Amino acid sequence: MTTLSRQVLVERVLTLWLQENRDTHSIAVELGIDEDEVCKIIEKSEGRRP
Repeated sequence: MTTLSRQVLVERVLTLWLQENRDTHSIAVELGIDEDEVCKIIEKSEGRRP
């Protein structure tokens, strides 16, 4: 995955999580990625270590 596509993915995950109040499972299904990856992105954005 390129840096730009990774950045876009992170932005999309955080938008769905913070602005649309979606759960991690529905985000993972919509974006076609593993739910663990969604959790890692959210945790990292909150300053927690995944």
